[in-house]
Amino acid sequence: MALPVTPIQHIELPELAARGNRLYVKRDDLLPVAFGGNKVRIALELMEDMEASGCDALIMYGDLRSNLCRVLAFLCHQRGVPSLMVATSENADGGTSFNEDLVRRLGVPVLVCEKGGIAEAIDEAFARLRACGHRPYYIYGDRTGRGNEGTCANAYARAYEELCSQEWELGLGFDVIFVPYGTGCTQGGLVCGSLVRGDGRKIVGISISSRPRERAEKILDATVRDWFEKRGLALPSDYASHLDLCTSYTCGGYGARDARVDALIEEALLRCALPLDPTYTGKALRGALDYLRDNDVSNASVLFLHTGGTPLFYDYLASTRGSVYSN
Repeated sequence: MALPVTPIQHIELPELAARGNRLYVKRDDLLPVAFGGNKVRIALELMEDMEASGCDALIMYGDLRSNLCRVLAFLCHQRGVPSLMVATSENADGGTSFNEDLVRRLGVPVLVCEKGGIAEAIDEAFARLRACGHRPYYIYGDRTGRGNEGTCANAYARAYEELCSQEWELGLGFDVIFVPYGTGCTQGGLVCGSLVRGDGRKIVGISISSRPRERAEKILDATVRDWFEKRGLALPSDYASHLDLCTSYTCGGYGARDARVDALIEEALLRCALPLDPTYTGKALRGALDYLRDNDVSNASVLFLHTGGTPLFYDYLASTRGSVYSN
């Protein structure tokens, strides 16, 4: 499936002006598939790899608010691919997410498990699909979630070329690119694209997860290594110096946020008509702005990758209804 080029939008926020920094946003939330977002590119890579592997059914995994599972559910439904979702029961906000509602409306069976029982739930998913005569494909590789890092990263190794072409066409030169870091495949893909071009780009992942820094760095490292290995390319000797991950602005972990995140979401919405969500993009952009301040960055051209999650933006609107206006 060919995807259109997503726009790059200039965003003006007062706190940037004091240091002369200019903020641009690449709007991957506007990808016109299954409510958009970075998971569209990643899901298409996974579907392509599933077919190349000779499999005919798909096992997806995420928490009940998963953007990736929502996109995969749509693609499987459209293509007639049997699918099953394994979901962890944790949900920091409580209640039902629009993503969960969409997955269930598309008829995807959901196996809910505890965080410590994921591998066993994956085994059950394989057994169910094999019992129906299918050859299932698990999006994260083996039952422990290893083996597919490079496949997912390829989505944004490709997208990096699109980004560079836009940069040239628009006459821009981005000094730093910020991206929300969740599973690491989006940042990892961008880093791979940059390493292949040899442009020395500064690509900073702003962690939104509860993973300890050491674990998050290992995942990012494995993602880059796996992408190069799958393509038979030599990994640059200095690749590790390009793995720039910031874990200082997580607000305590995945799904957690503070009042400053909400304030930025409101400001971006009312000032720029930019929809951000508190789990990924709102928290990551808040972290990116704090990173610029804390590292005394000035007069820089900054790009933020808007990774979407539009249904999560509507979760935010629903959860804050009545608290931001009086009538």
